[in-house]
Amino acid sequence: MATISARLTFISDPGHGWLRVPLTDIAALSIEETISEYSFIDGRYAYLEEDCDYGRFVAACESQGIPPPEIEDQYMNERFNRNLPRFGDPQFPAAFWDKLRR
Repeated sequence: MATISARLTFISDPGHGWLRVPLTDIAALSIEETISEYSFIDGRYAYLEEDCDYGRFVAACESQGIPPPEIEDQYMNERFNRNLPRFGDPQFPAAFWDKLRR
C-alpha cells in the first residue's frame, strides 16, 4: 500500500482553489497520468484543481485503502500563480515520475 502525507493544504484565491500535494504522493498513488492540465506543478508540489483533480486524488486514496489526509485551508487575497508548469508539460516526462517512486 502507498504511503502519503497525513496533512495537506487547500489553497484558494478569490477565483478558485487547489489542493497542494507533494509530488511524491502523486507518484506513490500512480495518478500522474489522470491529472488534468488545469492543475499545476512547482517542482516539489502539485496544485490539484478543485473541481476535478482534487476528487481524483481522493478517489485514488479510497481505491487503494488509504485514509484521506487531513485538509487545512489557506486563503490568499492575491491571485494564485497560474504561470506554473501544468500537468502534461514536457519537462515532467514518465522518467520524472518513475524517479519519484524510488
